[in-house]
Amino acid sequence: MSQVALIFIFAFSFALQQPPQTPDPAAQFNRAVQLQQQGKLAEAAAEYRAALKNKPDYLEAHANLGVVLARLGKYEEAVASYESALKLAPQLTPILLNLGIAHYRAGQFPKAIEVFERFLKEKPDVVQARQLYGLSLASVGRDEDALKQLEPTLDAAPPDAAVLYNLGMAYLRLGKAGFRATLERLAAFPAGLPVLHLLQGQAFLRDLEFEHALEELNAAAKLNAELPRLHYSLGLAHLKLGQNKEALAAFLEERKRQPQDYSTVYHIAYLQEAEGQLDEARRNLDEVLKQQPQSIEANSLLSKILSKQGKDAEALAPLERAVAKDPADPVKRYQLARLYRQLGRKTDADREFAEVQRLKAEQLKNDRARTPKP
Repeated sequence: MSQVALIFIFAFSFALQQPPQTPDPAAQFNRAVQLQQQGKLAEAAAEYRAALKNKPDYLEAHANLGVVLARLGKYEEAVASYESALKLAPQLTPILLNLGIAHYRAGQFPKAIEVFERFLKEKPDVVQARQLYGLSLASVGRDEDALKQLEPTLDAAPPDAAVLYNLGMAYLRLGKAGFRATLERLAAFPAGLPVLHLLQGQAFLRDLEFEHALEELNAAAKLNAELPRLHYSLGLAHLKLGQNKEALAAFLEERKRQPQDYSTVYHIAYLQEAEGQLDEARRNLDEVLKQQPQSIEANSLLSKILSKQGKDAEALAPLERAVAKDPADPVKRYQLARLYRQLGRKTDADREFAEVQRLKAEQLKNDRARTPKP
């Protein structure tokens, strides 16, 4: 009796000590695919990662995980997954296309350009890739190159508001014919109407017709308040019309969409300084200067804020940086002359005041030369 009991206990203990079975990566992958098809993206991502833990070179899992992460809006993580897949299979151009799209949606436009160039060498007829390549080029200011990519796609694909917007902006910035034709294309389909108003507003801003610009931009906002740079443009129009409260609200709205855009944050700081909100303006300006430490306007504004706070000695260095970068601006030279005088540096102040007079006389002479004679 006691022997049987001992044998049973031994057998039971032995069973408990058996190592657990290793999960099957293929089964995990199949579960992930099912979850992905059901729209359970976070759960699918977890299953793909589990499969990769057991099989790090699982090509399909890397590729599918990239798709799921992109759909979740985790574009930088998606980039890493696509790059892992491409290391395993460099010849798979669909993964290369997905990588370019992930870079584009993450706002990594120089990297997107590089990837789309590689893809289009292999697949030059893929319209989606060529359009995204053109949009990426436009996003980094390469307008001429963007036009070369976008124009040939116009009749090869259904009208796309984003493509037409960037095309229109490129024409506008370059002063090229084609802007009006772009507006006509936008007017031809409902989704293009908000962008039509946005582009017209941008054109009026360029031409300094700020009331007309505001009218068009407000019309765009009523149709689609999520258009790119819409609230920034509204902020500029309100600012130029002296409507500081409305301008600040618009720039703050733009910041929600583009929190790292230094131009938006600069304008917020500029308006806060004008309203006497010096501490808030200084905090925002510090963010700008982290990105653009040599910014002429940001350094000039920082000096103005510090001077208003009674910190004239601290205000000198940023203003000197701004004047060194823009020595022909009499306004900044005058600001510097006054600051030197407040600091008791009479010789430096006199030199700057003299330079201000020279620059103003030179501007007057140039203005007279440009004025047509009767």
